[in-house]
Amino acid sequence: MKIQQIASPSKNPWVKGLSHYKISNNNMYFCVSQLGGTITSIVVPDRNGKLTDIALGFDDLYEYKSCSFSPCSMVGRYANRISNGQAVINGNKIQLSQNDGKHHLHGGENGFHRYVWTPEILFNSMLEPRALKLYYYSHDGEEGFPGNLEASVQFELTEDNQLIITFTAISDQDTLCNLAAHMAINLSGNTTDGCLNYILKLNSDSFCETDTFGIPTGKVTPVDGTPMDFRYPQQISEKLDFSHPQIQAVGGYDHNWNINGEGLRFCFDLYDPNSGRYMDCWTEMPCVHIYTANSLNGDTIGKNSAIYKKHCAFFTETQYAPDSPNHPEWEQPLLKKGEIYKKPQFTGLGLDKGSYFSQCSNKKVSICSSFYNEGFQITPLSAKKVF
Repeated sequence: MKIQQIASPSKNPWVKGLSHYKISNNNMYFCVSQLGGTITSIVVPDRNGKLTDIALGFDDLYEYKSCSFSPCSMVGRYANRISNGQAVINGNKIQLSQNDGKHHLHGGENGFHRYVWTPEILFNSMLEPRALKLYYYSHDGEEGFPGNLEASVQFELTEDNQLIITFTAISDQDTLCNLAAHMAINLSGNTTDGCLNYILKLNSDSFCETDTFGIPTGKVTPVDGTPMDFRYPQQISEKLDFSHPQIQAVGGYDHNWNINGEGLRFCFDLYDPNSGRYMDCWTEMPCVHIYTANSLNGDTIGKNSAIYKKHCAFFTETQYAPDSPNHPEWEQPLLKKGEIYKKPQFTGLGLDKGSYFSQCSNKKVSICSSFYNEGFQITPLSAKKVF
């Protein structure tokens, strides 16, 4: 594995000086900015060996400033929505910022993805780079959350092509903590192809019904007989029934599925027949949220002048259920004072069993993102807010 500090992809003086890193092996590479821990590119080959960037984003890092959907950024303190920005911790009502209408979304207007994290390259005993680690210190009261929270995210790339992402967090007060990588992927590398031709398999027997604002109604419904049933591989377009009330509510998929089983287990497989690339996911988190870019309307121009329009990409994050603090019957994202945030999440990208495997000694080219948490001392770190 190699870690190189490269020029930040921006001409804007606000972000031009930020650290940017390329992490590579002999088969693939990805790039990470200290701005929000954002993965600005993931370059992997298709079945014919053609290298293509499959991560949504922008040519200029500064363009993330006005982007409302945070592609491939690290989000927190709370990934997804909290109704009315309100929650109760230990009997005390807290009011969070309201940045999605009257609701709280992805940590607020100035969530973790809006801040500059402090970088550090870690080395092994042979003085070879083994990981890139970014640190962020979230102050008590930030976006309404109680407690000083120290967080980090670590990126590694193994020789067998696994990208490992590790979140760590600890707080000096009881708080809410639901950290996630907000992955936004177009497996073909061509957003005009969209994501509806992908084949999806989900390890889930139930989903959370949602209202038109993306807030769970509290009703957990079996997937059987609904467009939410991906227990067997299905092409997304064949299941996307726009006559179904839940699809109508949000214009596609923007839902939370409850993952079967406990501990580390299979979550989903996603396959693009055009390129041969696939994405697979394992998690210890209780849920996965999947969003098919329903609200993108072509107004956003991304990398290489790509037009980001409806259904252009597949968004995913493993997490606690949206609005779970207001549903005590669900697994809770409460992080107690001094407790270590320990929920691992593993997400992967790769190739099918096409011609590329024969070129790579039959090794699967995959990205395996693991989000688990380790303890460390709370030491205030600088966190320069850019936007």
